Amino acid sequence: MSIITKVKSTETFLTSLEQVAVNTKLNYKKSVVRFQKFCKSYQNNMTPEELCRELLIIKKQDEDKYIDTLYDILQDFIAESHKTLSGNSIKTLFSCLRGYLYHLGVRTNPQDIKMMLKFPRIETEEKYPLSVDELRLIVDHFSRLPFRKACFLAESSSGMRIGEVLQVKKSDLIFKERIEIYIRASKSKNGKGRTVYISKECQDELEKYVDTLNDDDFVFYRGVSDDSKIRASNTARALREACDRLGLDMKYDNDRYKINTHSLRAFFFTQAVRKHGENYAHRMTGHGGYLMQYDRMNDDEKLKMYKELEPNLAVYATTKADLEIERLKLQQTKENKELKDELDELKFQLAKQGMDIIKQLQDHKKIL
Repeated sequence: MSIITKVKSTETFLTSLEQVAVNTKLNYKKSVVRFQKFCKSYQNNMTPEELCRELLIIKKQDEDKYIDTLYDILQDFIAESHKTLSGNSIKTLFSCLRGYLYHLGVRTNPQDIKMMLKFPRIETEEKYPLSVDELRLIVDHFSRLPFRKACFLAESSSGMRIGEVLQVKKSDLIFKERIEIYIRASKSKNGKGRTVYISKECQDELEKYVDTLNDDDFVFYRGVSDDSKIRASNTARALREACDRLGLDMKYDNDRYKINTHSLRAFFFTQAVRKHGENYAHRMTGHGGYLMQYDRMNDDEKLKMYKELEPNLAVYATTKADLEIERLKLQQTKENKELKDELDELKFQLAKQGMDIIKQLQDHKKIL
């Protein structure tokens, strides 16, 4: 064996994941663990490495037998996984498994997968729309926990993912007419940075405790864990417990809660689409792959669009009314300025016409 050849193993595969995104790494690890258990239970107590070596030996002897054996094993793995996982989860699991097997020397062909494997049907429930009244009940439930109340107001008024909300530190806050937060590309799910705003309602709640925080403290979370998954899990559990107490514990057929942390982000997206269209909504929520012409807008224009949207995001009627009054005042100021500019222009044109008439009379020596 060449001294520069590395033996491929589960350990070398996991090491190769160090540079990938946290969620992607987690999915790969789940796939590896599940396949290890499958091999131990259903493949004569083998390890994945041993199984792949056996498959490669078969491949050298009989290509057709190798293909049949490989896809029979994969079909058994899918069937076993379906006992505890949904169709959508199995798709993700299998995608990660392909990368793992590739690392161990076993390649899978997309056409073979399509023709030889049967996956469970992916069932999609119609998503439950969170109403303003329900959102108000939830945030009011956390009135004694300002950081939690501010957390849910931040998500519903900014479109941030719950993981993005929970990693915001005091030093990330930029205080303007509305608090501005820049989500760094390194902290976003898709690796793209973006600017978001949080509502006046959220800011009012935040101001109750923000002065007690250090610059490096998390703004919307209280706890000792540095693990983003644990922070998100704790926050999701708090929301589920609140829904149970408030009678908002409706569930889909798969036993998942209809109201969850993603519902708050979806609330923002829905309102943003209705006010400014899909491009704006996708950009503000951090979705990629869209033609977003407003990327060229300056900060003032972005803030203006957000303030136009904000009344639709307000949880309390008094806030909505105050924001609407503020919007009307700004609109009136703008209209008054435009009217003044038009009057000034009209005066200028009339004065200019008058000067032209006088000059013509002077040229014809009608006047001195």
